[in-house]
Amino acid sequence: MADNEIILISGYKITGSPSEINHQLYGVTPEIQELLEGMHVKVQKKKNSAVKELNDLIKKYPSIPQFKDLLSILYEKQGNHFMAAELNRRLDSIHPDYLYGRINLANTAIANDEYEKVPEILCEEMELKVLYPEREVFHSAEVLAFYKTAFYYFIGIENAEEARVRLEILQKLNEGFNMELDMFEFSRELMVLNLANSLTQDDDEEDVLRSLTVEHIPVKVVEETTEAPVFENELIQELYHNDLCIDPAFIHQILLLQHESLVSDLHKMLYDSIARHKVFTQDMKWKPETHEFFIHALSLLADLKDDRSLDVIFDLIRQDEDYIETWLTDYLTDDFCEIVYHLGSDKLDKLRSFVFEPNRYLHSRTLISSVVQQIALHQPQRRTEVIDWYKSVIDEILERVEDETIIDSEWIAFIVGDLIDLQAIELTSQITELFYHGLVFKKIVGNLSDCMIEIADESIINRMKPLFETTIDRYDYYRDKWHYYRTSNRDIFGHKIVEKESSYQEVKEKYDEVDNESNYEEEIETTPLPVEKPKAGRNDPCPCGSGKKYKKCCLNSVER
Repeated sequence: MADNEIILISGYKITGSPSEINHQLYGVTPEIQELLEGMHVKVQKKKNSAVKELNDLIKKYPSIPQFKDLLSILYEKQGNHFMAAELNRRLDSIHPDYLYGRINLANTAIANDEYEKVPEILCEEMELKVLYPEREVFHSAEVLAFYKTAFYYFIGIENAEEARVRLEILQKLNEGFNMELDMFEFSRELMVLNLANSLTQDDDEEDVLRSLTVEHIPVKVVEETTEAPVFENELIQELYHNDLCIDPAFIHQILLLQHESLVSDLHKMLYDSIARHKVFTQDMKWKPETHEFFIHALSLLADLKDDRSLDVIFDLIRQDEDYIETWLTDYLTDDFCEIVYHLGSDKLDKLRSFVFEPNRYLHSRTLISSVVQQIALHQPQRRTEVIDWYKSVIDEILERVEDETIIDSEWIAFIVGDLIDLQAIELTSQITELFYHGLVFKKIVGNLSDCMIEIADESIINRMKPLFETTIDRYDYYRDKWHYYRTSNRDIFGHKIVEKESSYQEVKEKYDEVDNESNYEEEIETTPLPVEKPKAGRNDPCPCGSGKKYKKCCLNSVER
């Protein structure tokens, strides 16, 4: 659906275009919109200087609630939860018609299990038109945020029927605006609630919240340098100057290089991202054309399927969290699985050895479990082999319950989640044993009763991830899926087809000049209405108020 089209839900219109609403409701001029976008970039990077700037803008534009909202976001990102909460209260008091202010308060109440406060904030009927009867049009992001909060409120008070009504609205919104919401996650919440109503819940609250964590200690694999590597094949240098719109003919040309020297050069590229990490992140501005050599190397190695490449992958995910967040970010928990699958699907022993290395990063280990899960989904004839792998992993976990360098209850919860998706009924006794020893972080997968219900549910959605035979197919998929390429609207050779207003690259280049201290920026939403909260970290509580970890809740949903 085009941005300026509208659909009708519950007696009001919903639009994907923010301009009219921005101007009419909040008096946001193009000049103010530009300021909002600039401050949004700084807030995403948690810049201390932004505190003063936002306070000055709040004084200059007291009628614009988005500046106050941005300041509360900044405080929250900096860990100043008291000031963030205080600003949210002031925001709602000063701007009672600012919807996001109310949603912030409602989500906080849900997160604190103070469900009785939610109807006071969002109205008893929990309907937008009742809350704002004078408004005829709402932006799609507003509607999404409101009904997600309402849905989780009704889940929290165990009102399945009202939750179902909101789920239907979310479904219609998702289809109307192509929001790519993972509707299964919402449906799953409702299904679990319906089933759980008939079960006795005997979890102690402290037990539910208990989390055993492992200290992440990175491994040094190369020396830091500012010197670029010397490659055996000069053609490799071109991979440092092309994004994923690279000419397919050039990819074919690369793959025709002598195998041994090509693999060696691609390994050098990946180690270069470690050795020159500071150069790429501090001395250079982030651009797909200069930084996606990392993706090129990974994808080409997946095509080549050389036995030595898995060890290089292990070295990447042994690095510190800053490196992983810079080069892999959400790729680690999503599309990277397919790369590792190609390199490690026949190396279960090596995958098992990695997850029991001491002091590894949580999501580096959850990645391995996802890869093994995909082996069973894509190669059902190997299911028994995979089940035996998981059984051996759980048996060792149970043998090492006191090992603080290995036992991480979130990692174990993700393993249980992968087994649920596999419907691994063969391992129910092992899963029960994990719960018995208090090793499963229940905020991720729920209690034992939840897991037993889901693992036996034959209607569970297939979690099979796509596999690609070639880099060209893989890049077609990435460009269609990844936000930057979807908004850039370019052909496979990198040529712009249509210049979209306020594209990601345009906004990014515009505000690169604002702050040169940190050049690796998160992907930003363009023309926000109003400026949205930034994404939570994978380990943070989900801002929607569900009480779950963000990775298992709204990570794959469209940000408001």
